[in-house]
Amino acid sequence: MYKKFNSLFFVISILFILCSGCTSQAKQKNLVINQLGEIAKMEQKFQKAGERIQKLEIKELEYYEKIYLYKISEVNKRQESAKQAINLLNERKERVIEESKLIDDIDIKIKELQTINIETKDEQFRNEVNNFIKTWRERTELYDKLNSKYKDAMETDLSIYNLLSQKKVDLKNVKSETKDTNHIYKDVIKYNDQLNLYTQKLNILQKDIYEKYGK
Repeated sequence: MYKKFNSLFFVISILFILCSGCTSQAKQKNLVINQLGEIAKMEQKFQKAGERIQKLEIKELEYYEKIYLYKISEVNKRQESAKQAINLLNERKERVIEESKLIDDIDIKIKELQTINIETKDEQFRNEVNNFIKTWRERTELYDKLNSKYKDAMETDLSIYNLLSQKKVDLKNVKSETKDTNHIYKDVIKYNDQLNLYTQKLNILQKDIYEKYGK
């Protein structure tokens, strides 16, 4: 009877340990899922920051186009439009700094996610999350390239506005600066298109993880 009791206790103990492990891993997955949820919320803020920058670009372009509609004699109107374009450009610079800060903040969350995910025992789940992390970092590297080019483009835009603000416009210099900024914006468009593809991939990866392992 005593031996049977010991055997039964041993089996119950094993079952308890196994159940505890299952519970622990369920909590671990929830930690990862919750962290992904936090990243998704921050990503939405990042996307909205990009939309605000685009709206400023459109307004700025309107003033830029107005400048060329004025006659040579309409100096005051041309200078006023250039001034408005510069103001919008400066605001655009501030928004880009905010956007970059959001990327840095998400990157901190990504590092936390990686640390949490190391403790995950489910290999398939862990690998899928690691793939998300890898894709995020690839997109961040691409964003850094885009951000660098975009800043260069804004500086050439500023040079053009300053030239167009002069009473006597040096059209040769304006043409030269415009050629430079158009060349830079080609790279900006290329990097931005690639960034959008990475964003779509991240959304798909995150959606798959939620559907397979979410609550």
